[in-house]
Amino acid sequence: MFITDRPIFTWNPSHAQVLESQDFAKQPPGTILRDFGALLDLIQPKGLAVTPKHLFAMNTLETINQRLTHPVDLQLKRPGQKSYPNINGLYLVLRATGLALIDTCGKKPILMLDPEILDLWSDLNPAEAYFALLRAWWGAADETIIDKRSREDVFAKSTRFLRQFKEQGPGWLQHPPVIDSLTYSPGLHNLALLELFGLLEIELVPPVEGQGWQPRQIHITAWGDALMAHFEHFLNELRTPAPDAPEPQLTISDLFEPSKRFETWAAGLRSKFNNWQRNLELPAPPLQPGQHIFRASLSPDCWRRIAIAGEAGFDQLASAILAAFDFDEDHLYAFNFQDRLGRPAEIGHPEMQAELDGKLADQVRVGELGLTKGASMVFVFDFGANWEFDLIVEQVRKEAAAKNPQVLEANGEAPPQYDDEDW
Repeated sequence: MFITDRPIFTWNPSHAQVLESQDFAKQPPGTILRDFGALLDLIQPKGLAVTPKHLFAMNTLETINQRLTHPVDLQLKRPGQKSYPNINGLYLVLRATGLALIDTCGKKPILMLDPEILDLWSDLNPAEAYFALLRAWWGAADETIIDKRSREDVFAKSTRFLRQFKEQGPGWLQHPPVIDSLTYSPGLHNLALLELFGLLEIELVPPVEGQGWQPRQIHITAWGDALMAHFEHFLNELRTPAPDAPEPQLTISDLFEPSKRFETWAAGLRSKFNNWQRNLELPAPPLQPGQHIFRASLSPDCWRRIAIAGEAGFDQLASAILAAFDFDEDHLYAFNFQDRLGRPAEIGHPEMQAELDGKLADQVRVGELGLTKGASMVFVFDFGANWEFDLIVEQVRKEAAAKNPQVLEANGEAPPQYDDEDW
């Protein structure tokens, strides 16, 4: 819960002093800026290999680990990205900033840096860079980027742990059930990020073969105490505003929307730091009006190659897919994919207004997503029958496309749309 009757972190003048005296240029909190910079240096200019699920390839992990301020010693035979909580956390933040893109044009996907966003990042001062990363983690990150099973708010998980730790004390971690639960809440990657951002200091259990990364002692830093006290003070003012306070910019329900919550809190927090003037803002991708060629498949042996202009809406793409497979259009549908930050996204049937808050097929053009060769999505049609068409972008051409979608090639007989049809 965000709103509580009993604040654990109580705001006082000493907290204000901690925040206002922080010199990001000389000694930023934690090691997040150094380690994030080391990761960027490794990625550019050629990129780093990633798995089909777009996590760091196993053969890159130890190289990354050794570049970090505090590399971890894992006594594991085949550690994956999740075995390194610090790397897993850095990857989550990296994708949430928009600095990284997955290049799917080759045979294997590669994680690259977006040169335009990198220029914007390089122009930030240390205070702005620190809060840009904090904003990415607590305001934009979605844990499905690193774990498809998790959808919980990372800020809620992190702050809930900090409150529990503050209330229970360090001895709380000595209970085996608590230690075991850290994997799930706040998650080892979030725990590592709390240290990277300087909110915690963590002493690890000496490496033991087969056990991996495990905290032994945890302490809340003065910076972490002050930052959390400011947030709880912000919540308290939201819940019980002073009689002469201006109209709140955030409602209680908005607290559960990470971006709105962070931006409104940051508006008050920013006054403590003279050098924090800019954020890392992602420009909207330019429209790609040229021909987009999709391969739409119901099975390996049943597919259609469809060409459509980038200026066409997703409703036109949906109609083209259904017509290519001889399906009628009397049902709802949705396009499911990952956005440029790696988060799950959906573009739905025009009649799904209430569910999708404007991300509707007749309002989004194909060329607005910045699709590249190898990009994929799933077109789900008829939520009762649950037909799933796998879509792969085979080409994105600069030259103009025909006004109407075209079926360039068809392979395999389409199955009957309804069970009572002959096939």
